[in-house]
Amino acid sequence: MDYSRLCRGGGDGHLEALTGDNIDLIAAHLDVTYTVRLAACSRELYDMISKDEGKMHHWDEPCLLMPPPAYWFDEHWDVARASRLHDTVYDLVPLDHPRRSVALPFMHDRKWLGANGDWIAAADHHGWCLVNVYTERHIPLPSLPASKIDHSGRYADYKLIALFDKRIFYLEGGGDWRMLEALTPAPDYPNYCDAIELGGHVFAVDETDGSTYFWDTANENPMSMFVIPPPVVDDQQYAWFLAPTADGKRLMIILTVNNIGIANAEVPPDIPYAANGLQLRQYPPVATYVFEQDPLSTARAGDFLWRQVNSLSDHSLFLGLNYPIIANLKKRESKAPDGTLVPFMRKNCVYTAYRKYLHNQYPKILRCNLQPDEGETVGVISLPKDGWDSVRQAAMWFKPALNIARSVLPLKKH
Repeated sequence: MDYSRLCRGGGDGHLEALTGDNIDLIAAHLDVTYTVRLAACSRELYDMISKDEGKMHHWDEPCLLMPPPAYWFDEHWDVARASRLHDTVYDLVPLDHPRRSVALPFMHDRKWLGANGDWIAAADHHGWCLVNVYTERHIPLPSLPASKIDHSGRYADYKLIALFDKRIFYLEGGGDWRMLEALTPAPDYPNYCDAIELGGHVFAVDETDGSTYFWDTANENPMSMFVIPPPVVDDQQYAWFLAPTADGKRLMIILTVNNIGIANAEVPPDIPYAANGLQLRQYPPVATYVFEQDPLSTARAGDFLWRQVNSLSDHSLFLGLNYPIIANLKKRESKAPDGTLVPFMRKNCVYTAYRKYLHNQYPKILRCNLQPDEGETVGVISLPKDGWDSVRQAAMWFKPALNIARSVLPLKKH
């Protein structure tokens, strides 16, 4: 279907010829990006589609952006790669509703490295770039003096953080990359696993012990930095994440036990979820902690004290390859009425996904309740193992937003 004919007005594309039921039918058969573009064609179309929001089920809540089923089950790798469709059409999976397709033509022969808002950072053999999901605006990025990029961050105002080979680089606007250095002697360089920008400062956490390093981006001296001790010191192996608080004023550090489901090789059975085709599992509870502090107000005194956060209230955190999302889920429950796994989307939970840009052998997506009931299990989305020799593109969190039609795309008045 050529949605552009609907935007021109007059003739076969005259808007008055389309009823609300026609618009619902058209929108239901378009992918997510084209639905947003259709809504941007006119105020009437926007109003019609936004009123149908309750039926769409995916606007303004985090979804999983992931390769289509052919990459997981049906086709051999050589067959899937032979089809350009599988390079450019992905699945957008709400956690409790039917999955939708999303067309990303700019992803042909590329891998995504991360996302923030409407922007995806992608790379191929020739370089890497920022691309807007809805407008497909393309921003080439300067090359980095390295070949392996593990994680990248904030793009909404063209600020990026790249972590690789135990080094961290920062890019702002159209400038050059700056390497931020830690005053740590070799070979004990920090092994950064996550990073964010907050209040004009870059924060990066060391996956070895949870120490957090931060730099003032306005300071031209790349070695001018502070170190925040970890909130927990013990023999447990944790996965460490960073995120801003909901008001964007404080820093949060999130840690979860890193070896769920490994003990005694006990693998719970998969529970197919009819709502979206995901495979769910239940695991015994794992330790998940959230701490916060305002490091910028205490940096000069060096008084870095973490305060444990026991509740996210109406919010939930979605962490992984994407820049952290803290979503307001006021309309959601914090627990299932009957104690089961579903609905899978809940408030006051921490959702973690695999944060490397390629999946490892046992990719899992975890939901951990910060205030679990006694005996409450951890909800897990279990993705299949690789069906071929090469690893596949990682799933990441993405929050589609219909209101982007108001700000990014030109709304026409008829």
